[in-house]
Amino acid sequence: MNRRSTRASTRAVWLGAPSAELVKLWTLRSNRILIVVSVLIILGSGGLFSMSLVARLTDPRFAGQTIEAAPMQFVDSVLWAQVVVAIVGVLAVTGEYTSGQVRLSLLALPTRLPWLGAKTLVLAATGFLIGIVGAAISLGISVLVLTGTDVRYDFETAEAVVLCLRSGLYLAAIATLAVGLSAALRHVVASLVVVLALLVVVPPVLSSIPGIGWLTDYLPTIAGRRLISDFDSLAQLTPWVGFGVLVAWAAAALLLAGVLLRARDA
Repeated sequence: MNRRSTRASTRAVWLGAPSAELVKLWTLRSNRILIVVSVLIILGSGGLFSMSLVARLTDPRFAGQTIEAAPMQFVDSVLWAQVVVAIVGVLAVTGEYTSGQVRLSLLALPTRLPWLGAKTLVLAATGFLIGIVGAAISLGISVLVLTGTDVRYDFETAEAVVLCLRSGLYLAAIATLAVGLSAALRHVVASLVVVLALLVVVPPVLSSIPGIGWLTDYLPTIAGRRLISDFDSLAQLTPWVGFGVLVAWAAAALLLAGVLLRARDA
């Protein structure tokens, strides 16, 4: 085989692998349901928050107070959707090991890394779209509900677009992290426990330990959350530095998964 045919073969592998992974993802009804649920979580939370702000206008407890809202508050529910996105990523990887499908996948892609790369690409793209669509609908609902009310809501289209893109980037990184950890662990229960513990359980536990609570700011969800939320923390990372920490976690998980994938049998 000459150099040109080798390049063509490599190109065909990297183009065909994502298509195959996309088919695997969408042919399972459970995946489609979970993806829809994650979008509904984002827009549902945004809609409920919008209605709660309107309700405060007639609530005696808020009498005399100025009810204010900011666009960022309507995309914070992305943090709830991340759990569903992570579960989709875990099941997409471990499901192949549970069913034995991974043997066929690696037989078609004997160099192995294209399989991991294609799966990461498809699931990261899925997370990105979930974040953008969910945030866009949530912000749209907020405009529809709050426009014409006495709620002070400073909405700017440019800011909304940036928030939608950031929401997509955040969920793409979470999906990538889930894929990397799951490919390294290869067991559905172990992967779910590790991924969900890292995203949900470890942050509040670590923050409660005196002396080392500041390390919480460098965990994936807390650091990455700076991109879509405004909150006080000890490290006070900037949005993009925090997202960089999340990306570093995801990259490390993928690197570990790649090394183990090349070293172990299917």
